[in-house]
Amino acid sequence: MIALGDYLSVHRTAQKISIRKLATLANLSHTEIYRLENGERKHPSPSVLKAIALALHLNYYELMRVAGYLDENSFPEAHSPKEINVDDLTELEIEEVERFIEYLRYKRRQA
Repeated sequence: MIALGDYLSVHRTAQKISIRKLATLANLSHTEIYRLENGERKHPSPSVLKAIALALHLNYYELMRVAGYLDENSFPEAHSPKEINVDDLTELEIEEVERFIEYLRYKRRQA
């Protein structure tokens, strides 16, 4: 599997975006992006990955898989938000809950 830094670098350069521009788009520091791409930062938070995914128009779940938070068999669709009361949540809030559940599962597997 491709390393996270390589994955980010390939997609960033394919879109002809500089590290500084990506940092601005993702509301992160250019140092953070540099460290991620060069493998100096191995485990960025899901919120950092979400910001980068949005800035580069990448699939968030694929980026979470590349970063090691999800395995190849993890599919966000497998989690039914109907099992809990989500009537008062927006679609975006439900997606955030699903991402947090995946993050908790990742943390448990790492323990």
